[in-house]
Formats: sequence, C-alpha cells, structure tokens
Amino acid sequence: MAVVKTVSRRPDDSMRSVGLGEEDLQTGVKRFLSVCLVVISVTVLSIPIAGVLGIVGNVKAASVAELRVGFLQEVDSLNPYLGLNDASYIFYGLVYDGLTVLDNDMNPTPDLALGVWAVPITDPDMVESGEPYGSVWQYNLTNSAFWTDGEPFTADDVLWNMQINADYYDDLWAFQPYAYFMRYAEKIDDSTVRVHFYNRATGQPMPAAYAYLISLPMLPKHKFEEFSIAANEIGFAWTGLFEDEDVPIVGTGPFMATSNIKKEKQAGDKITLVKNENYHWKTDKGKEIQFDRLVMNFYKETTAMVLALRNGELDIASLPPASYLEVKSQVDSEALKNVTCFTGPKITQYWTEIGINMNEGATDANPARLDPAVRTAMAMATDKQYICDQFYYGLADPGTTVIPPVNTKWHYEPTADELISYNLEAAGDMLTAAGYVDIDEDDIRECTASSLPVQEGWTTEGKKLIFNMLLRREYPEEKDIAQYLKTEWAKIGIVINYEILDEAELSTQVYYYNYDTMIWYWSADIDPNYQLYVLTKAAWNGWNDNMYSSPAYEENYTKTVSTMDPVERKTYVDNCQRVHYRDVAYIIMAYAWQCYAYRTDTFSGWGDWAADPGRTMDNFWMGNPLFFDLVYLGETDGGPPWLAIIVAIVVVAAVVVAVMLLRKRGRKKEEEISESPLGE
Repeated sequence: MAVVKTVSRRPDDSMRSVGLGEEDLQTGVKRFLSVCLVVISVTVLSIPIAGVLGIVGNVKAASVAELRVGFLQEVDSLNPYLGLNDASYIFYGLVYDGLTVLDNDMNPTPDLALGVWAVPITDPDMVESGEPYGSVWQYNLTNSAFWTDGEPFTADDVLWNMQINADYYDDLWAFQPYAYFMRYAEKIDDSTVRVHFYNRATGQPMPAAYAYLISLPMLPKHKFEEFSIAANEIGFAWTGLFEDEDVPIVGTGPFMATSNIKKEKQAGDKITLVKNENYHWKTDKGKEIQFDRLVMNFYKETTAMVLALRNGELDIASLPPASYLEVKSQVDSEALKNVTCFTGPKITQYWTEIGINMNEGATDANPARLDPAVRTAMAMATDKQYICDQFYYGLADPGTTVIPPVNTKWHYEPTADELISYNLEAAGDMLTAAGYVDIDEDDIRECTASSLPVQEGWTTEGKKLIFNMLLRREYPEEKDIAQYLKTEWAKIGIVINYEILDEAELSTQVYYYNYDTMIWYWSADIDPNYQLYVLTKAAWNGWNDNMYSSPAYEENYTKTVSTMDPVERKTYVDNCQRVHYRDVAYIIMAYAWQCYAYRTDTFSGWGDWAADPGRTMDNFWMGNPLFFDLVYLGETDGGPPWLAIIVAIVVVAAVVVAVMLLRKRGRKKEEEISESPLGE
C-alpha cells in the first residue's frame, strides 16, 4: 500500500485574504483537490488492518518482501525434540542449522560442517586406539556462523549437542536414530570435532555408515546452560522458547523468530519469521536469502487455503490430492493465471500405512492381531491400487516396503513370490485355515480352539475379529480409506471401528501401545538408517510406534549400520525390508506424492523441481536451496477492489464540488454581487 506523505505549513497573516479572485479560485480548487487526496490517505490508513486482511488477505507494505506459505497442519511444537509433523520439520529447518544438508540433487553438502569424513585408520589416534574404520567421524566446522543472539557458534556447541544426545538418547528420543550408536564426542580444536560410535549391546567400537548425514538441529549450548534446562526437559517439556528474552528462539538458521512468536503459536493461524542478516552462507557459500520475511500460514480446511492462493494471499501451498487437481485444472484452462502446479514422489519418502499394534501386553487390544495369518489376511483384503486411484486421485503409488522407490539406491521391491496381492477369496481361505470361522453366523469370524490366540492363551474361544482403528483429522482422505477398509474387510469377516483424532492426540494414544490398528505415516532421511532404526526394539518407547521386533530384522539392521561398503550394506538393507514386509506389522498402503501450487507473479526462482528434487518445499533437512534462489517480484496484479471504489467515490465528489464552486463563482460575477467577508 503506497502512503501519501503530505506537508502542511501554517500561513502568516500577510497571506490571508477575505476574497478570491479568478486565479485565487483556481488555486483554491487545487487545494481542495489536494485535501481530497489527503482524505483518501487518511481513509485508507484509518481502516483497521485486521479488516483489510479479512477482505483481501495480506496486503503488505511495498518495502517488505514476504514469502507466504500455506499448510493444512500447524507446527505442533516449537521444540525440535517434540514436534512430529512435516510442517514442524520445515520450521526447524528455517531457524536451525545442521552439520550437513542436502543440495538440489539430494546429495549431502556442507552447512555448519564444511567437511565430514570417516577418520582413516592411519591417523595416529586411530592407530593408538585400535578403533575400526568408520567408528570415528570428523566434522570440520565453519568459523562464520553466529547465534541469533550475537554469540559465535563454536566447536563447543557441536560437542555439547553430540554429547547430550549420546548420553541421553532415550530422553532426547527425537533424534535417536543418530544418537543411539554415539559413544562420545571430542573437541580436537576450535574448528574440529570428532564423534566416536559403538555397539551399545556389546560396548565395543563399531562403524556407523550413516554418520555422513546427521540431521541434528544444532542448539545453543550457552542458552541451555544459562537456563539450566536438563536433557529430559528438552525431550519432553521445553516449549522451544527462551521465555522473556529479546531473542526467544536462538539458532543459526537463515531465518529468525520474532518477539511475537509465542502469541502466534498460541493463536495457531501463522508463524512469522524474518531474514537472518548475519547468516553464515553469505561468507561460506556466497548465498543469502533475498526476501525479508517468511510467514507459515495454517488452515483448518482446504477451501480457505485454496481461496487464499487464488487471491494472491499465499505464494505457495501444500495441497491435498483432490484440491490439487482442482487448482491444476483451473491453471491448465487458464482460468487461474500466474500459478504453477507440481506433483511427484515425495523426497521425504512419505508413505501411509495401516499400523498394527504388536505389543503383547496391550490390555485393551484384540489379541488376534498378533497372529501373522490375521495380519496377512488384512493385507490381502486391501486393494492398494484402488486406494491410490480412488482416494489419492492417482497421485500416489501402491506401497510395499518401508523405503520407497523414490529412494532408488536403497528401495527393495518384493519379488512376485513375496508380493502380498489383493485377493479377497484367498484372504478368507487363509483365515479359515488359521482357525477363524463365523460360529454364530453374524458375518463376523471368531477365534476357535485351533486359532493361534486360543492356543497361546491370549484369549478364549469365541473372541470376534473386531478391531479399532485410529485416524488423523487433518487428512480427510484417510477417513474415506477407513470406510473403504471397513467395507472390504467385512467381506472376509473382519470388522473395524474407526475413531478420528487430532494428530497430536493420535500420537499420544499410539505411543501408549494399547490400540489395535491405526492409519499414520512415516517420513525419513535419504540414508536408510533413520527409517530402519525406528522399526527396532531399541526404538520402543521412542520412535517405534507399534512395538515391532524380529530377531532376523535386528540382526540385519545392526549390519546395515556397521557395514561401510555400500554394495554390501545394500544386501542388509534389502533383508530388513524383506523381513518387515513378510511380518506384516505395517500394511504400507501408498507412497503419496507431494502436491504444490505456487505463484509466479510474486516470486521468481522456483526452478525445476523435477530436475532438482532438493529444491521442493518438502526438503526439510535444513538449508533448503530453494529459499536462497527465490526473488521477490512484488504484489499480485490488480489491487484490492474496495480501495478503487473508495478512491473513485472521493474523486467524483471532489470534481462535483469543484464544478459547483466554479458555477457559483460565475453566477456571482454576472450578478455583480459583492464578495462575502468569508470568501468563497
């Protein structure tokens, strides 16, 4: 909004006149029109900002370049050790840095660590200690980074972050997949830190093949010591803010939180971040953010977010499949201009699954779920292709194993003999053979004496195959999927009753391990360690959300960590995926695609996301290269219509008054009426 600046001057007595000549009248009319212009300015400025936003969205001052991003989920916690959803991880990647990040091609690239490598066994310290190759990793750090409170980032910060995670990996559960095998960190000098890894079960040094990419957000050692915040508080209670501080979030990332972030988080509709002017990439890489602010906008439902994108109130939005296709059709027909759509496999390796609780001690869960035959029958009664076509509108691929095909290096696809295909008849036959029949002819199968739950003493004969299922409110397609499953599974004598919860509540219930089934999701690193770790026994009460465990899986997983040769390591990674798929602790339904729409009239520099997958908004591993290439172009074409109406009304009024004055002057002149002592 342009602000008209007016300068007033008090005339002295010598400039006063009791009458107006023809020239004076023209001057008066001009002055009157100037007053009208001032009135316009005052009128516009007097309108409450909240009212303006309610009508036209975020009308920004021309001097502020602001990127506005839309999400259908809030940042669930400002604490990077507590947040769960993808929006939260995007937020952490904006305000914090990692040691390494991912480039346009999804390859590791320097961030706070300018160099990372496994210390060679010829190193004098390695020769003395006898530790195997890959068990000690060195991180050479930048000297250009500063915390947003002005303190320098040092090796002591990395040392503290690594050590507290190594010592309290169970309390700091969020980054267990990195920390579980950390033994200790050591400071070599002011710019160098080494981390030693080991097998916790044996206590012996062990290689950590994943240590080249530890996406751990670096937190400020000096602030946690100042506030005496302990590890268990960081992991379970800290809000993510340093209360009553001028800088409430202290990071080294490309953006900084404002002093209003606590109020914004409580309100729940947006979070505003500002550019970190001292970001170290300007020195280290010759790159910097080229706009002033980034606003994460959160919506409760899709319609409002899509409307905001259409009206130019958002620059980019992450859309559900149905809404994405609606927007794309309007873009393709040119009914919606200056918008580009993109969809493709999620680089976060996102997938949705039916998780089945494997906790043998779950008192409120149906024990029949522990029978592999029941779980396999459920999988055989799940038409994944139909789910992808019907509920993801074709914007997903049928799921199989826990590392999706988008990760071409590490994905394992089951063979034809291993594949569990959709087959209702075979599913029913399997249940019958396993001792589950409809005894009372109510179309629901019951446990019999020959069924595993009865033989193992988990339950008694007559226990019906009725299971509960937990769902997320934030993803409406999952309710439709659950309703479909209810219909399909009923055909083989299995009943499900679903319950819809906010994701935060679903998470709480899941980690009590007292449910039957749920529909949820996973995202993971490009290295397989993160995803494979969360399925281990070590991750119980941490990341593992269904208490899955298998001796064969555990053995192969340990080898995926300790094997440094990538070809040999691939064998063990494949074995883990094969074992987990066979055990059917998850029924992975769909590898969902990312669906984005972004405006090209407010920002340039979006790039080609298909050619450069690391540029998509989904890159939440900190240091997303996209943000460094975006260039602000200004407001969307066409100003707010209500402003034009106000201006038109005032201008027309001014012209009418001016004409009346001129006509009145003409009449007075013709009638030779003496001037009024008050003037015109």
